[in-house]
Amino acid sequence: MDSSRTRAAADRTEPSPALTGRTDDLQSALAAIQGGTHVAVFLLGDSGIGKSTLMETIVAVLGPEVTAIRIHGSPSLTNVPYGVLGPFIVGLPVQEATSQLAVLRTLWSRLEAEKHATQKPLLLIVDDAHDLDEATAGILAELAAAGWAKLLVGAAARPGLPEPLLQLWFEGIAERHDLRPLTLAQTTEMLDLELGPRVLPTVAEVLWEASGGNPLLLNGLIADARNDGTLRQRNGVWLFTRQLNSHGDRLTDVVRRQLLRRSPDERQALNLVALAEPVPRELIEAVVGEDPVAALIEHELVRVSAAPQPELRLWHAVYGDTLRNLISPARSLQLRQSLLRLMDHEPVSAEGLLRHVSWSMECGADVEDRQLLRAAVLASRFHDDELARKAASLVKDPELAMQARSVVARTHYNTSDYAAALDILAADFGRGNTVASLLAGSLLWAAVLSALGHTPAEIMQRAGALLRAGEQLAKDYPADAGSILAAVNERLAAMRSMVLSLAGEYEEDAPAPPAPPAPPANCLEAAFRLSLEAERLLVRGKPVSAFAEASKALDAAAGIQAAGALDGEMFDLTDFLVVRSAAAAIHGGDWQAAQTLLAGFAAGSGPVLISFGGGVHAARGIILLYQGKASQALDTLSAALEALRLTDPRQLFALTAAMAFAAAAEVGAKEKAALLLADYESAPAAVSRYLRTLSRMAVVYGKARLGNYPGAAAELRSMGRPDPGKDTGGLELDALAFCLALGDRDSAARLLELKPGLEGPRAAAICDYAGAISTDQAADHLEAAKSCEAAELWGFAALAYDAASHAYRAAGDTLRERMASGQRKRCLERADNRAGGDAAESEDPLGILTRRERGIVALAVRGLSDRQIAAELQVSVRTVEGHLYRSYAKLNVKGREQLPGIAGNGNGA
Repeated sequence: MDSSRTRAAADRTEPSPALTGRTDDLQSALAAIQGGTHVAVFLLGDSGIGKSTLMETIVAVLGPEVTAIRIHGSPSLTNVPYGVLGPFIVGLPVQEATSQLAVLRTLWSRLEAEKHATQKPLLLIVDDAHDLDEATAGILAELAAAGWAKLLVGAAARPGLPEPLLQLWFEGIAERHDLRPLTLAQTTEMLDLELGPRVLPTVAEVLWEASGGNPLLLNGLIADARNDGTLRQRNGVWLFTRQLNSHGDRLTDVVRRQLLRRSPDERQALNLVALAEPVPRELIEAVVGEDPVAALIEHELVRVSAAPQPELRLWHAVYGDTLRNLISPARSLQLRQSLLRLMDHEPVSAEGLLRHVSWSMECGADVEDRQLLRAAVLASRFHDDELARKAASLVKDPELAMQARSVVARTHYNTSDYAAALDILAADFGRGNTVASLLAGSLLWAAVLSALGHTPAEIMQRAGALLRAGEQLAKDYPADAGSILAAVNERLAAMRSMVLSLAGEYEEDAPAPPAPPAPPANCLEAAFRLSLEAERLLVRGKPVSAFAEASKALDAAAGIQAAGALDGEMFDLTDFLVVRSAAAAIHGGDWQAAQTLLAGFAAGSGPVLISFGGGVHAARGIILLYQGKASQALDTLSAALEALRLTDPRQLFALTAAMAFAAAAEVGAKEKAALLLADYESAPAAVSRYLRTLSRMAVVYGKARLGNYPGAAAELRSMGRPDPGKDTGGLELDALAFCLALGDRDSAARLLELKPGLEGPRAAAICDYAGAISTDQAADHLEAAKSCEAAELWGFAALAYDAASHAYRAAGDTLRERMASGQRKRCLERADNRAGGDAAESEDPLGILTRRERGIVALAVRGLSDRQIAAELQVSVRTVEGHLYRSYAKLNVKGREQLPGIAGNGNGA
């Protein structure tokens, strides 16, 4: 075979979603088949991992060079010697059908005829080799070992290859590829190829988690989600409009084919696990026996948890809904009864309880009210709104029904339908004959009013009804009056701290709130007060301290949730506190802390990401904008905005629209900017006072960037100091940073006054730039530029290098002027915030050079000798010569005399 021709064909293969993550395997397999060292290539992996697709691609690439013969393993013929070879040995007498020599001779005669007809080497393609009988595997191994044909074999990782084929690998004459599940990055790449580049990152994260990186399941999920409208394109961005459906037609077909391969007992065990997971292994084995369970575990259809109480669950969670959807209600009820007879207690885990209750409701069985309420609360926490509403609607007890209705209100809150949530909560607020029913939904009621724009004072005034109801309840039950009033007052205090924290309202001169140790149920107020203190510190320009306080609040929230203190409330503290913590990290310029925080939040389950993922990506977009990467920021913020149109539980839409408007203005996308400004102006203002102010600053900055907005700097400075008598150094930093970016050098003096009281690398770098402006010395501008680069503020670094270039020009230092100008250009390239920058960069002949090579070539173009370049860059002459030699080779030029024309067309320094 002509291996060079085959490799060239493989290299020209268009990128395909089906080959994502398999390119290295493809190239290696082709090389092995083409070479003389290996006689076989084995592709092993789970069902749906892509073995057959990869095999077909290999055959397609090798097609013109080989005689391809296909052999398929079959479960029904596993115990029939030479059964799968039937089509090749039809002329063999019956009495010789079990003779290895006779079968080999007949098979070889048939293969030689095929080879003679094509005059090309033989390639035997063996799919589902794990189902081959030992005799057939032995003959194939002999053919390969003798060099009569090469093998391309696909097999399931479990049970794996038959022994004769495996022996080829042991002998080192076969190459083995264990195909692994796709990574998140590969899943993202696959979606880019399938849908285009504008896919909300949460889509990839949810699909990757749901499919486990299995390409077959992933394709099924994508197809079903597109067909039923779950995955939809809005304004060019692909996103989920609701929770992922895992029982569509494509996925059902995949699961049905899997079931057909299993024995009746194995199918029954799979159904039981799907209906009851997680379920004790001993229960399933008591119903169907040990062997079917062991077979399902071996074939990785079911996984088992570690001892001492092993539990079974499906290997791929997405199989669950599909399997349950295939089981009739009558059969489901029968299976439930067979399992309940063996159970001595109800499931104790949250997931187990949810499945138990859900299964009972599907069968029409009665479920106790408290269990229904508990299941509704858990389902709402996991953002399974449909199950939460169904369970809550079945609660009959009047007192428990009030708590159940608050859970239904929470499901509306999750989807930003605050009016619907308030209709439910307002009807029950201040009512109830027990403390639990009286307080049910009270925190959520306050959060909904806050989201609808009511001030803390208005909310607490209306909350007086709760106190009056508590006082009446205490009179009705005098023996419990003390505990009733204590619980109501504790809730009112927590409610007040919460709405103040949501609104960012605090007393500037008030001392930091103490956080004394308290039982988990009493930590709620402390968590909100810590959050409020974080905002106060942030406004004062203390983001490092603010992040520490917000982190304490997150720890407190984790303790509250672990203790189950908010089960009845379902007010999710974590996402709110993540926003507060991220704001502090971003304001301070601690990008690593912010990214770590966001990554940790994004690692949650798929349903949480669908509800809150828009806010995660909004934060990432703001980081990019602050770093000066306006083009990337615009893409990220625009995608986040589409997600927030559907669900915005943290009311971040206005802030995101404002930041996206600023980014669009930065890159000169006027039409896009106009649409984003309209989005901002039509949206409710951000709840937090700090975020509201920051949003207005971004809008003023964007308008100034677009031109014809006199007085922008004065307006920004005014926003930074809403009350000159109070310390708002953090707001001033944001305002003055916008001013400096607009070219308002007069803001530098005020920044230097603020510098001693500011925290974080972002403030330090911006103040360094302000200091360089005040001295206007080239050396100071260079130092400021390096400081901004270290802080990854590429926009400010470019401004500082530009100022240094002007200062060198004024001093007549042309060489250093050009160097500073080149550094400025490099920072702008890093920022990537210029319209059309990508196209220009792709046409730059110097784009193939490294940064150091570009710098040396630029100096060579200006006429400096190798020794002068070495002195300028403080490197050895040999280093300069080496870089120039490699640059000539890359640029396909013979020497210095051909460099000026090339560099003149590029953007080198």
